[in-house]
Amino acid sequence: MWAYLRKERHVWEGQFQKNKNSLSGAVRSRSFTKALFAPIKKNTVVWESFAGNGALCNPEAIFRRMVDAPEYNTYRHVWVLSSKANDSRFKEEFQDHPRVSFVKHKSREYFEVLETSEFLVNNATFPTEYIKRPEQTYVNVWHGTPLKKMGYDIEGGAAGARNVLRNFMSADYLVSQNSFMTERMYLDGYKLRNIYEGAIIEEGYPRSDSMFGTDAGASARRILREKGIETQGKKVLLYAPTWRGDSFYKPDADAGRLKATLRKLQDSAALQGWVVLLKAHQVIVDQLVDDPEIAEFLVPNDVPANEALAITDLLVSDYSSIFVDYLATGRPIAFHIPDVDSYAESRGLYMGVPELPGPVSSTVDELLDHLESIIGGGGLENGFAAESERYAKLSAEMTPRDDGGASARIIDIVFGRNEAEYNVRRNFSDGRLKLMVYLGGMLTNGITSSALNLLNELDPEVYDVTAFYRHSNQLERQQNAALIPRHVRHVIRDTGTLQFPLLGSMQKFEQAAVDNLDSDARDERLWEMEWRRVFGHAEFDAAVDFSGYAAYWSRIITNGRAGRRVIWQHNDLEADAEREVNGKKPHYRNLRGVFKLYQDFDALVSVSPDLRDINKTNLAAFAPAEKFVSARNTINVERVRTGGGRSKAQNPDAGVHDLSNLADTVYKLGQFYSYEELIAEASRQQLVTQFIGERGGRSFVTVGRLSPEKNHARLIRAFAEVLQDEPEAKLVIIGDGPLAPELKQLAVSLGISGSVQFTGRMQNPYAVMSACDCFVMSSDYEGQPIVILEARVLGLPVLVTRFGSAESAMEGSGGLIVECDEKALAAGMNAFLAGEVGAEPFDGDAYNREVVKEFTEVVFG
Repeated sequence: MWAYLRKERHVWEGQFQKNKNSLSGAVRSRSFTKALFAPIKKNTVVWESFAGNGALCNPEAIFRRMVDAPEYNTYRHVWVLSSKANDSRFKEEFQDHPRVSFVKHKSREYFEVLETSEFLVNNATFPTEYIKRPEQTYVNVWHGTPLKKMGYDIEGGAAGARNVLRNFMSADYLVSQNSFMTERMYLDGYKLRNIYEGAIIEEGYPRSDSMFGTDAGASARRILREKGIETQGKKVLLYAPTWRGDSFYKPDADAGRLKATLRKLQDSAALQGWVVLLKAHQVIVDQLVDDPEIAEFLVPNDVPANEALAITDLLVSDYSSIFVDYLATGRPIAFHIPDVDSYAESRGLYMGVPELPGPVSSTVDELLDHLESIIGGGGLENGFAAESERYAKLSAEMTPRDDGGASARIIDIVFGRNEAEYNVRRNFSDGRLKLMVYLGGMLTNGITSSALNLLNELDPEVYDVTAFYRHSNQLERQQNAALIPRHVRHVIRDTGTLQFPLLGSMQKFEQAAVDNLDSDARDERLWEMEWRRVFGHAEFDAAVDFSGYAAYWSRIITNGRAGRRVIWQHNDLEADAEREVNGKKPHYRNLRGVFKLYQDFDALVSVSPDLRDINKTNLAAFAPAEKFVSARNTINVERVRTGGGRSKAQNPDAGVHDLSNLADTVYKLGQFYSYEELIAEASRQQLVTQFIGERGGRSFVTVGRLSPEKNHARLIRAFAEVLQDEPEAKLVIIGDGPLAPELKQLAVSLGISGSVQFTGRMQNPYAVMSACDCFVMSSDYEGQPIVILEARVLGLPVLVTRFGSAESAMEGSGGLIVECDEKALAAGMNAFLAGEVGAEPFDGDAYNREVVKEFTEVVFG
């Protein structure tokens, strides 16, 4: 392996010139890769809380129970601390301990200990770079039973959940406070059901241990006393609101609101003689610690929240999971939620206000009234009977094992390898077929449309589907990702530190494919590690490369854990490899790499029988004939019908839309566009439909990327001939691409620009298509064009040139296939105008059912 890495040094150095940070990135990458192949250090534990923001929460509780336990006195412990936590009380306490050391978060040493330690414990997530090695045991203990919705339960939450899901799929153990957390957060919120291969421990929360025992809270009282706050012999009210920000990277402390609330609590007559404290969420505490108006209330960040709860007589909270821990004490809770309606609408809650185990206020004055009733009545029972009943019920459900011994039980399970005596759940399979589909680049094109249509047609009761694609901040890709059905799991790949050697490996592999040489297979372990980085322990019944155009992604799939590996062929791929754009062959190198990998796939799926035969003949050198099969593309019938209104077959006036209807149809597509964008799209559609309706002539429409293989130039020249006899005819070209300027100039040079409308890319092309009279396509080659099927759903007659798979694409359409030249195409358009080309009825739903059967047969065997 080292010989390989040295040999590839020149490849990495070639990458350095592309980015000013490449040199440091390459140094980190080589150090990281070295750690991946280094021996595992037995009996070494890495502990991390909240990305190193302190020694906090569940990791801190387990560590304290374990560090000096006689049965584990051979274990070494490494704590991860960020720069701001480096001077913490915890580090001062343990810096001279012979078996405890510290490492800075995200330093080179940090990644080395992550990849070489036998045990890893985290209450949040390790960075995207981390790769779980088979010899390691990863325990994710998380940081609370959620009241706020999590993961995929949040509208559009897939992107934000991507690294959390990756960590969970990599974990050997997930710690759950209760069955509610197991079901609602882990299995449903993060879609781990049927895919998680580890175990879930339901033995209570370790951090709650500090709330029990004769010395409970002693450490918190001492630290507060050092700060000048005496709590011994006094009643304590703890105000512990959750953090309300949208991003952990840009936390918002809302300090003004906190100050006003704290002052009113302190000045309240009911709380005279009480100590009022604030426990802020750890992501915003740095913004508050230097504020003198808050500092006098603030519990230091290195005081664990449950230590503070141990000395608390009355808790005031909101959506924070801290209230769940507090239920185990039996002491009263009041809820102060001034923004409950807006928060519930924007983020979503698992538990409604009527279900909370305490009185709920929306103003501070209302909160003070509730506190006076609780204090004066000696608890919840007298003034809030219903809330007291809910308290008892939730305590039994949410904290059944929070009894002071959770840490000891989890240590025995994980380090003592003793699961039999405890509540440890395994095997989350529900019997559905597990399918992973790489969707491609997620740009607006035929492959993306085909992939999204397929995901919509696969029955979620039969198929457990995971969509795989790369993370991108590009709006177009995000808009397409938003169209993925809600039941589908997203695995969104971020680039990791392993990227440098992967790029070097890919460059070498593709060059070998271009030169017709056998590639060096010694780097396959790198690609297997990349699969493991992204998917953790997950296994699939089938993994599909639905793009089929990038060897980089194909190599990840061919080195992954799947019963069958299948790759799609959307076009005459030999023709695509040889296709020139501006004097270059953009797909030649990457497709040669893909062809080289065909031997590692179980099936090569063309999107029509005709195309299968073409690819089987042209690519015979790369795979045996029996691997070449076919499965047609599905169509999103509902989207086409919604976007286009009723089909022309149902309503001859379907092409006439007003502005509000157009905006409405775009909105119904489910894409996350602003209102202004919807109106802009609708306005463009209206302009086009006005163009179509002018002068009363018949209209042709085509949809597709403006690139060479679509041969729009032939269509424009043929249409110029049609106009000689039918001057009122019109042509609408929907799409965008590199040839757009050239094609517009061609229309001008032929003197027909007034009869040709270029719309650009449209989010909803169906409204315009349904307003036209005939769909036309002039491609040189195609796979199975979805747009032909979409035109048939709208009831449009179809006219196409004789590309290789035209016969199967047009089967049963009632349309016309003409030869690939201008005169033949013009003659075909004239034939339509003469009433000689019609449209046969098309049942899109029945068609989709047939295609899903084809898909299942070729993918699952």
